[in-house]
Order: sequence, then structure tokens, then C-alpha cells
Amino acid sequence: MPRMRILNSVESEQFDAPPDFNAAQRKYYFDFPVALQQIASTLRTPLNRLCFLVSCGYFKATKRFSQATLFHERDLVFVATRIGVMLDDVSLDRYDKQTAARHQQIILDYYGYTPYGHGAEKSLSAEITSMVRSQLKPRLIFWRCVDWLAQQKIQAPGYFKLAELILQHINQGKQELADIIARELTTTTRQLLDALFIQESLSSKAEKQSPGKTSAYRLTLLKKLSQSTRPAKIRESIADLQQLGELYHHLEPVVMALNLSHQGIRYYANSVIKSEIFQISRRTTDNRYLHVIAFIVHQYYRLQDNLVDILLASVQSFNNTAIREHKEWCYAQRIQQHESIRTVVTGLDQQVLETLSAIEVITLDPMMSDQDKVGHIRTLLQNRSAQRLKLEQDLADLKIHSDARNDHDKYHEILETKSIRLQNRVSLIVKHLNFKGELQTDALLQAIDYFKHKQGVIGQNPPMAFLDTAERETLQKNGQRVRGSLYKVFLFRYIQKAIKSGTLNLKYSYKYRALDDYLISRERWQQDKQQLLERAALLEWESPHDVLGELDRVLYRQYSLTNQHIQSGRNTWIKLGKNGLSTIKTPKRHEQERSISLSSFFPKRHYISLLEVLSTMNRYSGFLEELQHWRQRYQRDPPANKLFYAGIIGLGCHIGTRKMAVISRDIDEASLESTVNWYFSLENLRAANDRILHLINQLGLPDIYLHQPDQRHTASDGQKFTVRSESLNANYSFKYFGKEQGLTVGSFIDERGLLFHSLVFSAAERESAYIIDGLMHNDVVKSDIHSSDTHGYSEAIFGVTHLLGISYAPRIKNLKHQQLYLFHNKQGVDTTQWAIKPDKYVKESLVYQQWDDVLRLITTIKLKEIT
Repeated sequence: MPRMRILNSVESEQFDAPPDFNAAQRKYYFDFPVALQQIASTLRTPLNRLCFLVSCGYFKATKRFSQATLFHERDLVFVATRIGVMLDDVSLDRYDKQTAARHQQIILDYYGYTPYGHGAEKSLSAEITSMVRSQLKPRLIFWRCVDWLAQQKIQAPGYFKLAELILQHINQGKQELADIIARELTTTTRQLLDALFIQESLSSKAEKQSPGKTSAYRLTLLKKLSQSTRPAKIRESIADLQQLGELYHHLEPVVMALNLSHQGIRYYANSVIKSEIFQISRRTTDNRYLHVIAFIVHQYYRLQDNLVDILLASVQSFNNTAIREHKEWCYAQRIQQHESIRTVVTGLDQQVLETLSAIEVITLDPMMSDQDKVGHIRTLLQNRSAQRLKLEQDLADLKIHSDARNDHDKYHEILETKSIRLQNRVSLIVKHLNFKGELQTDALLQAIDYFKHKQGVIGQNPPMAFLDTAERETLQKNGQRVRGSLYKVFLFRYIQKAIKSGTLNLKYSYKYRALDDYLISRERWQQDKQQLLERAALLEWESPHDVLGELDRVLYRQYSLTNQHIQSGRNTWIKLGKNGLSTIKTPKRHEQERSISLSSFFPKRHYISLLEVLSTMNRYSGFLEELQHWRQRYQRDPPANKLFYAGIIGLGCHIGTRKMAVISRDIDEASLESTVNWYFSLENLRAANDRILHLINQLGLPDIYLHQPDQRHTASDGQKFTVRSESLNANYSFKYFGKEQGLTVGSFIDERGLLFHSLVFSAAERESAYIIDGLMHNDVVKSDIHSSDTHGYSEAIFGVTHLLGISYAPRIKNLKHQQLYLFHNKQGVDTTQWAIKPDKYVKESLVYQQWDDVLRLITTIKLKEIT
């Protein structure tokens, strides 16, 4: 196999060559401070002065040095003109290595950098080892090494020295993993892994889904995860989980010895998922075992995440159905209650009031004796006894209908009636998942263990400590037997609530681990805290007293300033209501002057083909270079550009690769499928998008949309899309999707129109949970201020973005109903004249207690070390 290349020949030459400046950059980088000019003036020859200053400008831009013979003539002319040197009088060939080395040391000392040596290489090796274990692509490792050297103020070496070090660690890492596989795998374990390459006969349903196929490899059957919540599909997933669980527990000692990061596991596992069975079989034995082990771990984690998603979706669907049915029952009861009230009122009017009126007439009749009056009254009452009994029954019915306890009883009855449907979906999942939780979930974990031990059979004394008092009374109403079906509903709902709140987690998972598992480990944090804070540029946040003290001063000053502007009439946009609540009037947008149409600058035809757009963008940005083969050591020539374009259009326009191959000329379906499978990974597509963003970032035209040249204002919002296939992210919403299901696509954009991040999530989730993810996921567009709507807002986002150095400016609906805070030590301040007053006060003691964990979280986010 040919030697792996990190950068191609053109890119490696560009890396070692001096930077190619435009006119503005040349003015900036060759604008030397007085101190440097004084140092240059002490050099003996014009050649030394010229090369020294040009090297200073190049180093300022790239943090590395280039050979004098490669200096660009335009830069030499520019600097020579500024220092009064004639180029005809100098010869770059006479600039010897010893003089250049001496000048380079002076430049390093001036800028506070250290030369690249053994100590720097040792520190860099530790960083490379960490990245290699995460199976980052060599190209990404290379550029991260360059960034790391710049952060540490270390001179960057040449391409070949840096590439050699990276390749050495990659090969060393692969050899270490192969040695562990050879040493740790037992004969029994090898046989279990080899059994995955045995063909099995398909079930009848699988045959219908794959007509023409009668058998498949066990490994192939474990690749796909179901998005269905149907009980039959869930049982199939549980069967896969049991099979993967058995394999995983046999392999756990090997997995612990390999110590692969989650990124490393995903890399090897996805290579198996993308490969055909014969491609995996052709690998060397140890390499094949490594990939299959990673695949088993990966699928074991993913399948548990998938089952939790099914559990959450099933319980939520059950809750929605029960609430809807209860509302319908309440509506019917309300109609019946109104009818009962009308009947009772009519009865009171016709029977009671008429009877009383008749009795009154009898009692006031002067011609009748008292004895006759009593007799007439008795006769009257006897004649109307049937009507009275009917009225009493109507009153009793009305009391029953108006009793609020009936609503609760009916709701629990609905839950109990529909429990079987929920049990068919959730019981098996709860029995086979490995839960772990925080201290407050001990009672719930006890109930889960009981449920597993009893195989879902609820006896007379199940654990009830996790339930509230009313729920316990409902389960054992009037001393009766425990209502088992209702107990299971309560248990599943509490499990759902605990998972969503983060207090109940999974032991083997990507998505549902404890928060602490995603962060920098506590041991490393305690040992390297200062170094980590320095790398994350968070040293100024280390003391919570200093941070809160400054926030206290700034917040109080802003309260005072805002109220002064309102009282003085300077702020005319805030209106105070009679109840003290304030409303904000949005100012009208000023009409903009009409600009000249740009139609004359575009082609006269009314359309531009997507193929031309993609081809033009690739010509100037080279984004197709980022679409690299999934396997790091793949050295063959990439597919033709037309295959990449066909794949992008086919997937981006929802045409599909098969149909795209049919409607395109000279596009082979197999080649297109292979290109999409091996080159269209999420990381590659994001890197390609970043290439385009980087190109647009360098253009001047988009900057006309900037309100402030030195500030980047970004925004995010979610867009709803209908989904017709089964998806755990899809939810019903009549408002957005009618009678169909849909999901949310969150998009992040800056004020110049650059779309720098997007992601898909459930339509039932708030967008606020994904704000930080979008802001930190891109290295090209750096946000200074970010806006979202009410769905993207939460108090936690304010705190996190502040520590990340981003101003958060959401557009909040009904701002008057939001709670405002002030610090405790300002409680004695007279706020009676304030129009805008605090609702609550910050509990600083809670912040002090959690500050170290907050810093650990922010450091993890900034260093992008989330696992």
C-alpha cells in the first residue's frame, strides 16, 4: 500500500511557501513597529535588513518561517521601498542559513515564541496521541497541531517534519491496538466474532422487505436500527439487543484494554456499516476483529439509545392520547351536566315553586279551617310525590357530575384501560435496559429492579416510595388490591420524566449518559485545572467572587440606567400598565432607499443550473477536496467530480441516488452509490460547507450587510417539515403538519446570509437545547452576538453564552411576564420609584457551590472535548 499523504503535493508546497498576500494584507503584515525597525537598522547589510523584515511579516501571519529563495517578489518590492533598499543591490542566494537562523531567533524572542524542539515535540506528541485515539482524520489532526502550536506560542515546523510525526503516531496507535487484540482475544471470543460472518435464513417478514433474498449474514442483520414504535419491531430490536449484549459482555475486558474514545469507536464501527461483508472479510485478522469489536460496542450503545427514544415517544404518545380522551369525556360530562342543571332548574320551577305557591294560597285562604288546610296540603304533596322523587334523583345526578373527584377517577380509569397498549411497547424495554441514576432516583431504581425481578408482574407489595401520596391512595383505593396496570403506567411515566430531566441515565449509551460522563474527568480537572483554563482562555473566570461581583455592579448599573431613561422620558418604547407590568413597543423599520437592480450583473437567462453553481463554487473554494474517503489510509484517486455533483443534487433535492443515476447521462448507479456511501460523511459535508463559508468570508460584497464591521450578529430558528416515513424525531402537530407527522430543522445564519450550521431534532423539543451546539460547532463564522425567538431562550443559555464570550439577545414574546433578578446585597436599595423592578434575588451561595462544575462544563465546550 502506498504511503499515506496528509496534504497533497500542492497543499504541502503551499504550507512551506510564504503566504500570498493581497494589497490590504501586505500593508497590515508589513507595518512594522518601531522596535522591529530599530532591530533591523542594526543589521549590517541591506540584504539582511530586507530578509529580516520580510521574515517578520511572514511569521506574523503564519507563525512559521520560509526559505528566502521563496519570498514573493511583490513583498520584497514593498518592504524594500519602505526601508529604502534597491532590489538590484541584493541577492537572496547570499542570505546564508546561519544568518537566517540568527534572525529567526530574534523574531521568535520579539514575538514571545519558542523554537520547535524536543520539548515542544514531546508536548505535541501527547496532543497527537489523544487525537489519534479519537480517530480524527490525519488532515484535521495536522491543522489542529498547527493551531495548538500557535496557542502555545511555539514556532510551527515544516510540513514534512509535522506530517512525519503525525504518521508515526498513527502507525504506532494502529500497532498498539493490533497488539491488544492479539493478546486479549481468547479462542472463545474469536469464535463468537467469526460467527457473525455466518449466513442465516431470513424470517418471512424480512423476505417480504428484501424480495429475492433468502439469507443474510448475522453481521448484516445487526446493522440497521428500527425507527418504528410497533410492538413487533420493538421485540426484534430487543432480540438484537440481547445478542449484542451477550457479545459485548464477552468483549468488555478487550474493550477496556483498547480504551477507545467514542469517536474512535464510531470510526471503526461506521467502516463496518459502510462496508460489504466481503470487504470486511478481506482485512487482516486482527484488523477485522478490531473493526467488528468497535461495531458491536457502537451498535450496543446506539440500540439502547434507540430503545430509550422509543420509550420516550411511546409514553408521550400515551399521555397525549389519555389527555385527549379525558378532555373529550369532560366535554361530554359538561354537556350532560348542563342538561342535568336545566332539568333540575325546570323541576324546581315546575314542582317546588309551584307547590310552594299552591301551599301559600291554601294557608292564606280565610274560608278554610286549619284542619282543612293541612288536609289539602297533605293531598297536594301526595299527588306530587312522584315528581319530587324524580327531582331528588336529578339533584343526586347533578351532585355526582359536579364532583371533581370523578374527573380524577375517570382519568385514572382511562390510564388503566389503555395501559396494555403502553405495556406492549415499553415493558420489554424497561426489562432489558441498564439504568443508573442520581441519589434522588434511588426509590425509582428500586421500583425498576422490582419490575425486572418480577418480570413485569405486579404483586401486592410493589415499591411505592417514588409515587406521591395521592397516587398511592389511587392504587389502593378503599384497601383493595394494587391496580397493577395503573402502577405500570405511573412507573413508566416516572421513568420518562427522570430520563428527560437527566436524573436517570444509561450505563451503555451515547445520548443518555450522566452529564458528568460527557465532561473532562474530575481527576484530570483537579490535576490540570490551570492548564485547561489557560487553553480555554477562562483564567479570568476562575474566581466566582470576582465574576459575581462584576456582574452585580453591571446589573445594578443597568437597572438604574434603564429606570432613569424611562422616568426622564428618553425611553419612549416602554409603556407601563395599571398593574405595573411593562409593555415594549417595537419601533417601525425605516424605509430603505431603493437600490439599483443587480439583474444586469447576472446572465440574461432566467435560471442557472445547480450543476453550474456547484462547479463554480468548487472552482474557487475547492470544497470537493474535503469529501475524502472514510478510511484514513485510502490512497486511490477520488471519483470524478460529476459523481460528487450528482450525489449532492440527488440528496439535497430529495431525488435520491438511484433516480439521479437514471436521469443523468454517464452516471453509473453503482459508482454513485459507492461515492455517497464512502465520501458523504457528516464530518466531510460540514468541512466542505466550511470551505464555502471561508471563501464567502473573504469576499467584500457580503460585508455590506454588516451593521458593525467588527461584530458578527448571528441568529437561529427552527423550521417544520413533514415526514412521511417512520421516524422517532417525528411528532404529530395539527398546527404545523395537519394530520401528518413532522420534525424540526434548526438553522444558524449570520447577518450576511451565511448558513453555518444546521441540525434535525424532534418537533416536540425546544430549540434552546441546541443553541450552544450550533454556536460552538463551526470554526469559520464566530458569533459575537446571537439572537433567537422565545423557543430558543432559557436562563441557562444566558449564563453559558456569557462565559463563552457571546452576547445573547433573544426576541422574547410577552417579555412583561418574564422574571427579573438582582443580587442579594441590593435588597436594601429603594426601588419604589423604579418602573422596572426585580422579581427575585440571585442566590449567590448556590453559584459558589457549583462554580467549579460550571467552569468544567464551559472548559469542555470551548476545548470541544465533549465525548
